[in-house]
Amino acid sequence: MQATFASLRAFDFANSTVHLWVFKRSTTAARFSAWYAQTDDALNAMLVRVVLSEMGRITEFANYTHLSQTNENSCLATLIQGSDFEHLKALVDRPEPDFRVRSVKDLRNASGYLVKFTHNGRIVYAVKRSATNWKASYLKTHINIVFSNGELSAAEDNGFVIEKSFDFYAHDAAVFIASKGAFESAMEHRASYTQAFAALKLMPEFSSLFTNIQPLANYVGTNSIQVRRMARIEERALFSRPGFLAAVQLVNGRRNWGLNFDPASGCIIPCDQTVRTIMQILLDHRLLSEVTDLIYDVPDATQL
Repeated sequence: MQATFASLRAFDFANSTVHLWVFKRSTTAARFSAWYAQTDDALNAMLVRVVLSEMGRITEFANYTHLSQTNENSCLATLIQGSDFEHLKALVDRPEPDFRVRSVKDLRNASGYLVKFTHNGRIVYAVKRSATNWKASYLKTHINIVFSNGELSAAEDNGFVIEKSFDFYAHDAAVFIASKGAFESAMEHRASYTQAFAALKLMPEFSSLFTNIQPLANYVGTNSIQVRRMARIEERALFSRPGFLAAVQLVNGRRNWGLNFDPASGCIIPCDQTVRTIMQILLDHRLLSEVTDLIYDVPDATQL
């Protein structure tokens, strides 16, 4: 992944060929519909400046997880394989002349747009989820666009807007995510969180940790943050390690965390008062500082 990230940042955008595609979500097996929008030289130059500015800003990456976040200079990396971007990529890799925008109707209510930068046989795909509407406005953070005679160009009047940033980039086999929320929304990645929690509840090695899993399920409910945390628990599966439950009981007694255990089975007895602590333990986010001997709950943890 490090080599791919370096290749992305070193890509020769200035001398690349620029193609802009507009896409919409679809209920078909293709997941998307997409149209190529021809752009003039002035708009192409603006798009190149936008991506070069973003490449100058993004200097590091971390692996994408359900709980990971970006900062002003970072992005999150994951594989294209298995994501909805595979479906979008298949559409925008078709011959552009065969799939041109037919009218301004193809641009309205779009889910987003993708700019394909091509140079010496290498490609970077830069993707932006659209706002709820692409209103005609000329802002410091946007490039205003008009559609005329089958071509998009920059202007200061009627049209839609292209923002001066991208949400994520695809290069070789990887996706580099600058805006996690936008990526998850545009690619409907959030659905995987709910699916992961549903699968987790059916895993005997997880449900057998508790005398009753319902208090945990009630605590999570449909809250997006809690569902995301449960997906992270399913992803890491630390609970499946040999001796996990015994270790939790030992540390609970030593640190007085307040968890209750069934004397007969040794399982955790969850309740409204302890369920938050249980979540932190399952995430392995209750950490001890060896320097101060203080215990902290943390939002995420990167293993060294």
